[in-house]
Amino acid sequence: MNLVDMHVHTVDSPDGEIPAVDLVERAISEGVSVLGFVAHVNMNPDDFCYGVFDPVAYRRSLEEARKLAKGEPLILEGLEVGEPHRFREEVAAVVDCDDFDFITGALHHVRGIGIALGAEVFGEHEPEIVVEAYLRETLEMVEIADMDMLAHFGIYRRGLFLAGKEGFPSEVELWPGLVEKILGTLMDRDIALELNTSGLRRKERCTYPSPEVLAMYHGMGGRLVSIGSDSHKDPYVFFGLRAGLDLLRQTGFEKVHIYRRRRREAMVLS
Repeated sequence: MNLVDMHVHTVDSPDGEIPAVDLVERAISEGVSVLGFVAHVNMNPDDFCYGVFDPVAYRRSLEEARKLAKGEPLILEGLEVGEPHRFREEVAAVVDCDDFDFITGALHHVRGIGIALGAEVFGEHEPEIVVEAYLRETLEMVEIADMDMLAHFGIYRRGLFLAGKEGFPSEVELWPGLVEKILGTLMDRDIALELNTSGLRRKERCTYPSPEVLAMYHGMGGRLVSIGSDSHKDPYVFFGLRAGLDLLRQTGFEKVHIYRRRRREAMVLS
């Protein structure tokens, strides 16, 4: 099985702990054929990663990784931009997104609520308020942001489990029309839906999006998917990729997608 990982953080992200060259060595040993690196670009003052992105250092790290890889694995240069619909001008002031292979858009901080992947907001607000606000702002983001992929859709479930609210119903059950609008907008704008496997290593033990949302997307005719482990540190490098690829196949997907110079390419699921 050829493994693809389009969401891998290095020490060039403040919460990453492994150098890019070390990750290349791990990819070679573990059979990862495509390594999509991302660095956090966050211009939200409330974010832990606010204002620390260094494009020169990041490019230098990835050039060293590319020299080591010699084409295998394929090294792709990406960015994970936080709330790109709210901070377009601020991001443009520090980096030209078109200089990279792909841009992943991520919603961490929900407007007027707080960080959705932590427990605190679920102590301050009813879960229905947090999740609906997350979904509505996700719709706003995918409608207007410059992005190639939607990262970890449904990551609020991490916060729910940390807050001890494991029994909260699926968004497909509570807001089917809103979820359908989000997925339909992805399809209309040719934005890939990332299957993020990081939740498989946490209390919630689920992917982002959930299997229910993934099935809904496929049922609507959506076929543009990518996959990423959201690796930051040991012992979870490339965690869940095989399980994620199995889920994609079981749901009916036949391909995953990568991006080079912001143009997508399909890879057949073997």
